Amino acid sequence: MSDSNPYLLSLKDAHDATLVGGKAINLAKLLKAGLPVPNGFVVTTKAFKDSTNGKLSELLGRELRLAIQEFKGARVAVRSSATAEDLGDASMAGQYESYLNLQTEAQILEAIERCWASLRSARTEAYLCENGIDINEVAMAVVVQQQVSADSAGVLFTVNPQTGARDQMLIEACWGLGETLVSGEIHPDKIWLSSATTEVLDYQIGSKEFKLKPGSTELEAVDPERRQKACLTFSQIDRLRELGEQAEQYFGKPQDIEWAIEADTVYVVQTRAITTLAETDCSHRLLAECKEHLTQRAAHGAGPWVRHNLGETLPHPTPLTWSLIAAYMSGSGGFGKMYTELGFKPGPAVHERSFLERIAGEIYMDCSLMTEMFGEAYPYAYDTNLLRDNPDAAQSPPSVPQGSIKALGDAAKIAQGASERIEELAKDLDSEFDLNFVPAVQNWVQEQSSIDLSSLSDADLIKLWKQQCTQVLDNFAATAFLPSMVEAVAMDKLRQAVEAHVWQHDSETVLARLCVSPTPDCTLAGTIDLQKLSPEAWLQRYGHRTTAEFELANPRWSEQADKVERLKEQLGTADLESTHQQRRSDAESCLIELKQTLSTKAFAEIEAACELVQRYLRFREDGKFHLIKAYSQLRYTALEMGERLGLQDRVFFLTSEELCNALATSFVPEDRIRTRSLEYQVETRIQTAHLIEPQDIARLGEAIIRQDGDSFKAHSVSSGTCQGEARIVRDPTHAPDFEPGSILVCPSTDPSWTPLFAKASGLILERGGTLSHGAVVAREMGLPAVVLESATERFTDGDILSIDANSGAIYRGTVDTETAPHLDATQRPPSASRKERQANHWGLFAALVWGVLLGATFLLPPHILKDPAFRLLDTILWPLIRAVGMAGTVAVVAAVFGLLPVVGQRLLTDNARLFAAKQRAGRLRKAAAKQAAGSEARKAMEAMAAPVTMRILKASMVPLALILGPMILIFMWFPARVDPASWNAEPGRMVSIVAEVDGECTDSVSLTVPAPLHLSSEPAQNLPNIRQELEELRAEWTASSDLSSYPWEIQSAADQTRLTMLASLNAYLKAGIPAQKLSWLLDVPETAQGSFPVVLRVGETVIGEFNLVFGQSSPPEPSSFTEFSSEIQSLQINYPRALQKAQFFTVPGLNKDIGWLGVYLALYLPVMFLSKTLLRVP
Repeated sequence: MSDSNPYLLSLKDAHDATLVGGKAINLAKLLKAGLPVPNGFVVTTKAFKDSTNGKLSELLGRELRLAIQEFKGARVAVRSSATAEDLGDASMAGQYESYLNLQTEAQILEAIERCWASLRSARTEAYLCENGIDINEVAMAVVVQQQVSADSAGVLFTVNPQTGARDQMLIEACWGLGETLVSGEIHPDKIWLSSATTEVLDYQIGSKEFKLKPGSTELEAVDPERRQKACLTFSQIDRLRELGEQAEQYFGKPQDIEWAIEADTVYVVQTRAITTLAETDCSHRLLAECKEHLTQRAAHGAGPWVRHNLGETLPHPTPLTWSLIAAYMSGSGGFGKMYTELGFKPGPAVHERSFLERIAGEIYMDCSLMTEMFGEAYPYAYDTNLLRDNPDAAQSPPSVPQGSIKALGDAAKIAQGASERIEELAKDLDSEFDLNFVPAVQNWVQEQSSIDLSSLSDADLIKLWKQQCTQVLDNFAATAFLPSMVEAVAMDKLRQAVEAHVWQHDSETVLARLCVSPTPDCTLAGTIDLQKLSPEAWLQRYGHRTTAEFELANPRWSEQADKVERLKEQLGTADLESTHQQRRSDAESCLIELKQTLSTKAFAEIEAACELVQRYLRFREDGKFHLIKAYSQLRYTALEMGERLGLQDRVFFLTSEELCNALATSFVPEDRIRTRSLEYQVETRIQTAHLIEPQDIARLGEAIIRQDGDSFKAHSVSSGTCQGEARIVRDPTHAPDFEPGSILVCPSTDPSWTPLFAKASGLILERGGTLSHGAVVAREMGLPAVVLESATERFTDGDILSIDANSGAIYRGTVDTETAPHLDATQRPPSASRKERQANHWGLFAALVWGVLLGATFLLPPHILKDPAFRLLDTILWPLIRAVGMAGTVAVVAAVFGLLPVVGQRLLTDNARLFAAKQRAGRLRKAAAKQAAGSEARKAMEAMAAPVTMRILKASMVPLALILGPMILIFMWFPARVDPASWNAEPGRMVSIVAEVDGECTDSVSLTVPAPLHLSSEPAQNLPNIRQELEELRAEWTASSDLSSYPWEIQSAADQTRLTMLASLNAYLKAGIPAQKLSWLLDVPETAQGSFPVVLRVGETVIGEFNLVFGQSSPPEPSSFTEFSSEIQSLQINYPRALQKAQFFTVPGLNKDIGWLGVYLALYLPVMFLSKTLLRVP
């Protein structure tokens, strides 16, 4: 083929990138480097430009037929080679078309035209736009090559693309042609090589289920035995390594090389530079830095971290936006000022830092810092289990107590003060907002808009920027969201009232019907006005808004006026104004229905809460609407600063402080901007979970493994049910047209999404809660809506989905009652009411208090708590014993304890609601048992019924917790009082009393007993005066004896013995005379029934008094005493043992003693079950 032919060039002559495109240039370089490349030629970009409507001219057709003949009937591959491909930072891999196994002229010519057409495909245009390439500057060449009849094929990366390691290569290989690998049809073999040595680091055998044989266009199954065999030999791997090193050395960059092997000969099909290494390196660095930062924070008590709903309107903040928002969301920022206005006192931990954290580009709430917004060392923490299951939990105050009783009391006072402050604000805050705040924002915006920014000096522009930031984020923002706080509190009260009084019906449905603003909020009004106003008038009113509108880098709608028509098209013919009016009428009808069915008191509670909610409902959107109007002024000022610095929209990669410094010094940190721009792109690829606990930090960035079936548990944010085709939309500005009735699946929503809602039958969000924009608008429009993490990845366009937002479930596939039972409110167990939850809290509190008191009773000396408690029980119960006997008393107590908890459960808990829940749960279990084992219907029914058992158990424990102390004390009292082993001795036998007396006591010790008791021993007794006798002996031993007549040896020994004995005696006397025992015997006549006081004296002084008890007419008294006085160290009363074993209660006919416990159970259980039946307590 001639070098002068402007339309066709051989591969070896492809040197002009503008003529042959990137792929052909690389192939020509491979040939020049001496690498084995299949023969072929290039259809130049001139041929593409000179074509008419993308068709081959007759002249080009003739020249192509001649060129094709050189292949001599061999199979041919046709691949695109655009001028933007495989050059610079964009590889364009997979964006254009390739055609294999072509043999006829007609097939080859058609493939060339298709390659030309691929330049204008939607995916290519989107890729070029993302990489900043003007499509009008791109032309298409086509490479036509002889196709290798590959035994195996694949791709070689000269560096590890997964880790960026330069000392490793990666080969992926499959049987047959490599198209199955490129298209993702199979799992290939993967071989990791060392670049420095000939070592194969790892060889993982892929499943390789299919292959594409040369000459075939359809996949063919690989023989099962061959699937598990390696595609490559060691010599082939070594040859590929050499080719990779050769190609990388020639091009000077790491390469992505497609290869094929035919008859043990390796061919290079194409190569391109690996353009993602910088991103890979950046990703690994960011992930490592993020893990290190969170690990350090966790070591100092931070965490866990949970996604914040701010991410709905700010999903991925730029550095400039984040620097402003982080300051705003601190204790000293606008958000903190709002909390201070409500009566909270943000602690020093959040005074200068935000309670939010930017993790891998997403906004998370640090739960340990959020508690500080309520006050320093706030004694509550967030429930991580609740955070994991419920996205709304992060928007509520922390609920797990963790401080002292005093701290909890102080926190309760703060919360009460905040509640009172909100009630005070609620009286006229809505009118103040409309009359004062809105005009103030409007006037300020007009004033700022009139400023000619270009005329200001750099210093004045910096000053203006700081003033604007303070005004918008510290002043306006502190007021803008106050009404929504009132609405949130009012909504909570309304929800509690509805749950308390309307549980027989679907409370969520009732709430959805009631929660309608009298007038559309600003967001809904803006959507309605799309059909009413001209584009110019609409932009004048709503042009300050945009997609992800808290991101300053995002152009406002006023800057992209052409998109207004697109918004209008997305809205279609939906009449949202009529929809709102219908919902308003339905809310009024709902109130009328409630008035007819509820008590006057219950309806008054709901009506008052509903009136407040309806007044303030619009402010969740209206506050943001007016704040964004002022907030947008910050964007215009930032752009002016960026223009002066030559940054344009790259200015958003500087923080506010850096921006001011750059303008003040005229020094632009270009390297920092480039780094952050790359980081911004890379952050979107790092996967993070909804909740990050300290133990999860090490796994940050790992793929989230899910076991997804055909049903998904989701968080409901707007009630209702619907079914339709899924439409996955990630960006509302590029949303495809979809049929009305589709289910919209999207990451999150802001006002720019609202027109799409009009055509949807339901909504699935990836993030957000009940108070998020998407949920508010969905409820306003009557759409079922749920939140499901990673929903856009779980579903695909066209999936048939069914949403049951009433129970928080999504089902995939055609759904009927067998697979997805849509049970109405009368079939589902009602949820726990406020009364039930409060009763559980009181029960828990009572159990804790009694636990502390009982623990003290067991651990402290008996005379402090135990003995006084027993004496009190003696006073109360012993008269009953005298009246009905011990067995009768146990029976009475058992009956009381069997009846009292049941009555208490009925009075203290929401008994009617629980009883209905038990009945419905029972019916659900029976219905579930009829379903197929493992079916979705069975799982759903069992899941609805499962919590009821625990709720009933908790309810039954509430009254038990309240009487826990008395119950346990009585159970301790029974063995000590009514058990036969503890019974008093019967009269008629002798009793001995033994007193242990201080050995130094010289006074008499006497007992005085009342009649008819009689002392057989002397009443007054004395200890022998041991000390006097020993003192006389010591005096004798002290004087030495006259032993002069004895030998000196005897004198010495005798003297030594005397001194030793004297020393021993002195030591004995110094230690004191040991205690001695005195004893008395008492005659007890058979008539001596009851308690008899005995007086103990030492000399004439009364030391103490104790009781002797005989018979069962009086409660037992202690029989041993310690530390009576300094003289009487202990005293023991020895009652005679019973002549035969006593029996407590013998069942007639059985002749068996069942004891007090048997009597108790025999009464307790029947009374409890009978009372539950009669009182209808579950």
